[in-house]
Amino acid sequence: MKRNVLLWVLAAMLLCCTSCRKEEKDIKYKIMKAELGTVEYTVRQIIRNSDETWKFFGERKVLFSVKATLKAGINLDKMEDDDVEVKGKSIKLTLPCPEIVALNIRPDDIELAYSKVSTLRSDYSQKELEEILHSGEKAIRNDETLRATILDDAKTNAREFFEVLLRSSGFENIVIKFDD
Repeated sequence: MKRNVLLWVLAAMLLCCTSCRKEEKDIKYKIMKAELGTVEYTVRQIIRNSDETWKFFGERKVLFSVKATLKAGINLDKMEDDDVEVKGKSIKLTLPCPEIVALNIRPDDIELAYSKVSTLRSDYSQKELEEILHSGEKAIRNDETLRATILDDAKTNAREFFEVLLRSSGFENIVIKFDD
């Protein structure tokens, strides 16, 4: 809800834009004080652990199925004054690179899919299970292929959003770059 209100405020500010210096400063300020979420992915990850420490006493294995939600977007707080250049009906916008802004795993989305503990072995403790799940979260966060895909989509969506918003605000020549 907050994001929708923020986007409407941003849209209203841009619609009121003219070439006046004060209004140009206001536009820069409003654009630069927001976080724009542009893409959300839901992924399913299998997290497994096999404790081989005391293998001669039997097996100890666990497997979780986890659903995670990743959100990526643009942190507009990172923009500088010179990242927005307005000249009449032309605007040049240099946006910060997209970043993963949230990774959420709800407890309801964690499912114990398989567990096998031999009689001579102790069950996994709650702390061990939490460490296994934490390592799975880290694996999702560090998956470079997934990360690259999400950030590319976030960049594309941010570009499209600002092009539509700025064109509807009366700008005819729009240049959007990313601060790589």
